[in-house]
Amino acid sequence: MLDWTDRHCRYFHRLLTKHALLYTEMVTTGALLHGDVPRHLHYNDEEHPVALQLGGSEPADLAQCAKLGEQWGYDEINLNCGCPSERVQRGAFGACLMAEPQLVADCVKAMLDGVQVPISVKHRIGIDQSDSYDFVRDFVGTVSAAGCSTFIVHVRNA
Repeated sequence: MLDWTDRHCRYFHRLLTKHALLYTEMVTTGALLHGDVPRHLHYNDEEHPVALQLGGSEPADLAQCAKLGEQWGYDEINLNCGCPSERVQRGAFGACLMAEPQLVADCVKAMLDGVQVPISVKHRIGIDQSDSYDFVRDFVGTVSAAGCSTFIVHVRNA
């Protein structure tokens, strides 16, 4: 939901419901490690519970960004393995990560080792022609072995 679920949108959603977990738009590790952290991580306290959604594929960078999210008070950190954007996938993150479940598991493990807040993974039911039950089962199985217990399936009509 890049360019949609900014803090203003999340604040509006919180007015609609007090109980839903809200997610930020995806923030890349590069934007946090080399950019304006307050611009990307600022939110209203009324948004809680709120999860920071990260985009990246380097375990150490994701761990560092997860720590930033925890320091800023996010209730959960989410790794985006569901964005189908070609621009995002050229950066080696988003849905293309589903082709590398062990890398995703390594990223999740690094994040879990560095923070106390829950880590979740957003993913699709498949990528390209790999959309079988076995494919998604194996992806979730590999990543859950690293300690992730919450998976969010990204669904959207193409």
